[in-house]
Amino acid sequence: MMKGSTERRGDGYPSTVLGRISLGVVTGLEKAFYRYGYSIAQHPAVFMVICLTITCAFSVGLMKFTVEERPFKLWIPQDSDFIRVMEWQKENFPAQFRAHIALYEAENILEKTVLMEMLRVHEAVANATTSKATWPSVCAKLPSIPDSIFSRKKRSTRSQKHVADQEFLLRNRVKRSQDDKGIDWSTILSRGQYCGFLEDISQECMEHSILEVWGYDKDYISTLTQEEIIEDINYVEKSAVFGFPTNFSTMLGGIERDSEGLVRRAKAARQLWVTRINFTAVKTGDFADDAGTGMEVDTASFGWEKELIKAVLNESERPDNISLYLMAASSFGMISGDTILGDAQYLGVGFMVVFIYVQVMLGKFNLVEQRPILSLMGLMCVGMSIFVSYGICSMFGVPFGPVNNVLPFLLLGLGIDDMFVIMQAWNNLTPREKTLTLSERIGCALKHAGVSITVTSLTDFAAFAIGSSTVLPALRSFCLFAAVGIAAVYFFQATFFVAWFSLDQRRLEDNRQGIFWCWKVKNWTPNQCSQKDLCQTFFSEFYAKYLLKGPIKIVILVVTAALLSVSAWGLSNLRQEFNPIWFLPQSSYLFKFFMKHEQYFSTDGEEGIIYFGNTNLTAELPNIEALMMRLNESEYISEVDSWYLKYKKYWEKQGYLVPDPEETEEEFLDQLSMFLHSPSGSRYRAKNFLFNSTFGCTEPATQVLASSVEYKHHIMSDSQEEIRAMDELKHIVGTSNISGYVQPFARAYSGWETNKIIERELYHNMGLAMLVVLLVTLLLIANVSASLMVLLCVVLTLVDVAALMHWWGLTIDTVSCIDLVLAIGLCVDYAAHVAHTFMIKVGSRDQRAKQAVATIGPAVLNGGFSTFLAFVFLANSDSHVFSSFFKIFFGVVLYGLYHGLVFLPVLLSLVGPAAYPSAGSSPSHHPHEVEDLCPQSAQPPGCIHQDYPEEVPLGSKANTTADTEQSNHCGE
Repeated sequence: MMKGSTERRGDGYPSTVLGRISLGVVTGLEKAFYRYGYSIAQHPAVFMVICLTITCAFSVGLMKFTVEERPFKLWIPQDSDFIRVMEWQKENFPAQFRAHIALYEAENILEKTVLMEMLRVHEAVANATTSKATWPSVCAKLPSIPDSIFSRKKRSTRSQKHVADQEFLLRNRVKRSQDDKGIDWSTILSRGQYCGFLEDISQECMEHSILEVWGYDKDYISTLTQEEIIEDINYVEKSAVFGFPTNFSTMLGGIERDSEGLVRRAKAARQLWVTRINFTAVKTGDFADDAGTGMEVDTASFGWEKELIKAVLNESERPDNISLYLMAASSFGMISGDTILGDAQYLGVGFMVVFIYVQVMLGKFNLVEQRPILSLMGLMCVGMSIFVSYGICSMFGVPFGPVNNVLPFLLLGLGIDDMFVIMQAWNNLTPREKTLTLSERIGCALKHAGVSITVTSLTDFAAFAIGSSTVLPALRSFCLFAAVGIAAVYFFQATFFVAWFSLDQRRLEDNRQGIFWCWKVKNWTPNQCSQKDLCQTFFSEFYAKYLLKGPIKIVILVVTAALLSVSAWGLSNLRQEFNPIWFLPQSSYLFKFFMKHEQYFSTDGEEGIIYFGNTNLTAELPNIEALMMRLNESEYISEVDSWYLKYKKYWEKQGYLVPDPEETEEEFLDQLSMFLHSPSGSRYRAKNFLFNSTFGCTEPATQVLASSVEYKHHIMSDSQEEIRAMDELKHIVGTSNISGYVQPFARAYSGWETNKIIERELYHNMGLAMLVVLLVTLLLIANVSASLMVLLCVVLTLVDVAALMHWWGLTIDTVSCIDLVLAIGLCVDYAAHVAHTFMIKVGSRDQRAKQAVATIGPAVLNGGFSTFLAFVFLANSDSHVFSSFFKIFFGVVLYGLYHGLVFLPVLLSLVGPAAYPSAGSSPSHHPHEVEDLCPQSAQPPGCIHQDYPEEVPLGSKANTTADTEQSNHCGE
């Protein structure tokens, strides 16, 4: 006898501790479920009302139902550096500006037709209007600083001359190109003179594109030749609108250059609009929450952004050879909000198809034995569990995230399984049990089925309960919703469905029609065709017979080893990567924008900001300079845009020492004010500083409350390099010895910080889930060897699924982390069925393996198919959540069935453990038999030791109908 077998003493009681625990638990459950099923059958209406009352009571919690759309509240640990810095920034240095980007794509962007289309969109945005806002009222503005104090160097002034001579235009272009080197009049004129001129300078709305080369002058642009466009793009170095030095080639993508490095063609161009948040309105409560960015935006600006989206995406006048893609600041939040409850059509179609499938499997194709109402009530249990899950979680303040959209499909699959377990137990009642009253028969059926659905529901519940301990909010939310939903569907199937089943069985035994219960079919007898089970015939007479032949065993072992080797290679190449953009529908305009932006502007590294708060800038200038030097020396930083470096260059050109150890704070603030009003420093004034109060050009700057420096990373090759870059930058900033609050921040760090911990979270959750599965399996099967074989099948399935993820283009992210944890709870069922059935069979290993496959094979196959059917329609979804769910669970079903129905029987036939000592000794001595289940008042002879068939492995999850259930029927 192998170690771990459930041996019995002479009195039939197991001698091992494991066997005693297993017997005690299963015996207690069986007694409880018998009494529970008996009571339900006696008073079905009472239990129906109880279930409906519970559903209604918990559904009240839906009044507090909240949808969480903010990415930083879904995918990032709430104790992370990113969240802490973001909260500080929101409180101490709130972002004032919102960017909106259009991306144009054409065979050659540098053609007049494309420029005219960009100009048309420019005018459409400028004319976009709501009842509360216009473009001039919401736009962020910058001073239009002149190159000359006597004239504006703007194209529009030239167009007013009505010059038609091309030679004269070329001469003016060359002259302008030379003048574009510009003069900084703030360093030449006296401060009073320069500031006097600044007071008369107009403020222009912030819009940046290659059209700035020509000052958005429609008349002038319409006269340009192809050669002039290319020449201006290459040689113009300043914006004709703002006077800032500008490298216009950075606004182009897909650039083709000549041998001299000059731009000749480009396939894409960006156009940027910048709006400013009205904080006065926000402080008075007149604001909207932008879920995508987490900003509080005044309602006037937020409403205008919707008009911008309409204006830019309007294709009615756009030439066919030009494509446009848009990302407005509010796009992510708007699309996420529209999508988070989307794809409802898949759920509706799924329920309809599953209903047909359940009706086919639960009933038979004749007037009386069909069970459409019972099938509908079984699916209603799933709907009720959804309401309970959403209601309870909402009641306790758990938000609903985008991953939770797959929960109805999950509960649908599990609910189908539980229905089939109950029906399998009913159809497998022994002839003696079938002579009992209906209430007693239902009690005996639930006695068997209750253990099965309890064990598997407990396994799934435990897996999700463990998952809810994660630091990832989206994963925690889903696990909590799923855990409650699994408990609810378990309760409703064992109660509401059983109550309806008792009524439906009374109807059937009274020969009443399956749909119209009041119609009694007289002289009815079932046709023989509807009683056949082709699936059972296939497994008994063909599959089990040939599977365990010697050559087939060798082939299966070789195939399994080869599959494991190939899958191990695929697993080693599985990337760890997370990107919130994946949660956008692939058909959305925003997702298309990100894809095109990645295609044409992939050379742009991720941008970041270093925030300085409560810092004495005068005293810390040397440390700030040292920090800038270390940033420039970092292998992960490609560019540093620092006000300090420009400030240093500005004053050193004038002969000043920067930093000057003798400089007082008052002197520094005065020089800072002058710099921030100069052409080279004015763009930093609003963007990179927060002052105690406003100040003029002739006045010293007021106290600096916060400031910032911008930087840009190099392009990273993978997530591991991104994590190293982020950690190094944090180390550089953390060791800068600058007083006050100094922290780096980048939007990309939200994903990078998630990538840093998600692999650890995955292995932690999967390890705990597999430990729970092993313990439950040990308790159920009561044999160490068999339990370890089941666990081996689970591990092999997960390795194969992980490899399939790599080949299917998936990565380790929050969604796949959820799916893999769930996969453990599901794929264990396939192997546990076969292993447990093998333990209760007698004979040689080959004979027992054949009997196990023939007995439980149809149930396992049907269970896998029912799970697959629940989510097969998600294959057409363009949602990352749904498509990932389909791909992973396709692998779970495919590989789970292979290891459970193909590999495990072969393994058991070779090295399987010995059967239970009581196996085959007597039909009434089942390994987990329960005595005295029938009520004494109605106990028929032999009820104490009832003759239960060994084909129903108690405590395992049979996912479909019984061996006697008809999987293939003919109509009357």
